[in-house]
Amino acid sequence: MKRTLLCLPLIAAAALTACGNTPAANADLANAPTPVRGEKTASAPLQPLIVGGTISARGARPYQVAMTDTSGFQYCGGTLLSSTWVLTAAHCVKGSTASSVRIRAGVNKLSDSTQGQTVGVSSITIHPSYRDATYGYDIALLRLSTAVTNTYAAPAKLPSNAVEAVLDVKGKYAVVSGWGLTQGNNNNTASNDLREVSIPITPNPATCGGSSVPGNTICGEYYQGKDSCNGDSGGPLAQTYNGNFYVLGIVSYGPSACTGNGTYTRVNGYLSWIQQVSGITADGSTGGGTVTNYSGSVSSRSSSYKPGSTGFSYSGGTLKASLTGPSGTDFDLYLQKLSSTGTWTDVASSEGGTSSESINYAATSGTYRWEVYAYSGSGSYTLTETK
Repeated sequence: MKRTLLCLPLIAAAALTACGNTPAANADLANAPTPVRGEKTASAPLQPLIVGGTISARGARPYQVAMTDTSGFQYCGGTLLSSTWVLTAAHCVKGSTASSVRIRAGVNKLSDSTQGQTVGVSSITIHPSYRDATYGYDIALLRLSTAVTNTYAAPAKLPSNAVEAVLDVKGKYAVVSGWGLTQGNNNNTASNDLREVSIPITPNPATCGGSSVPGNTICGEYYQGKDSCNGDSGGPLAQTYNGNFYVLGIVSYGPSACTGNGTYTRVNGYLSWIQQVSGITADGSTGGGTVTNYSGSVSSRSSSYKPGSTGFSYSGGTLKASLTGPSGTDFDLYLQKLSSTGTWTDVASSEGGTSSESINYAATSGTYRWEVYAYSGSGSYTLTETK
């Protein structure tokens, strides 16, 4: 929400929000396919699934991570983009707190406690336009509290436009991987082993269900009984090119029986947002910037300043920051510059309706500071700065 003190144009990305993954009850959505993996429920937990796949060789999919709860129960997948960032589906983390999520990297057999490295999550950022998997924007980024160093884990690259033009073509194949059942229609039990399957893809979303399929998606065609399903959500649709792994898509949703075309979030369509939040670019770098993490707390209708009220000197260039606050609050983010008269002026703002905001600003030389303003609610926050 907009702060009452100043009303300036929005310079950068708006609030990031988590919304339900169950479609609203209206005529248009009555027969919509359900997300591959929803929230866990105690009465009927959803099971992970790769249908018609084979067991992956140890280390064959180093970018694949398992998303678990604090007890170790695996319920979604993800893609390692760097030692401290994981890409997944928004519906996997909708309504979740960072403290409730664990990432296990470098693991093939879930039951083998000696495999992989388990790390915590310090922040969850969901795309600001996400409402429901069937509306699109089913993408989220997790910042890890500890860097992944396991020898069986390695990040995948983001596909540039040039790479996308080569790999995301009708008739090409890509690999989906995950843990779980080996048959459709919930006719089996979950597997301990990471499995993978190669499926034909097409960049035409309509192939997966006509005009109702959201844009910026890839259709994974049902082929020889092979499919992804519950629990694979958030996991990678990937392929190799010039000796590198590229993540083309994120498992989003498909038929509940897991015997039909699947819809995958097209990663290439969100490169700018991914870079804005994480600093990671299509070539797999972090853009060469210096990243600083701040933490603090703020009370309702009050402000907190980072790195402090006196600010920092900057010679010029791009200033970026992403803010994450407590669920249910409305925190806003401002970049202020010190004027020649000694007053602070807003030069960039992000004033959405939740506690997650981000700014990307082309700054001239001067003295700057970040302001976190609690429009509603109170609590702790984290602020990641790149300059």
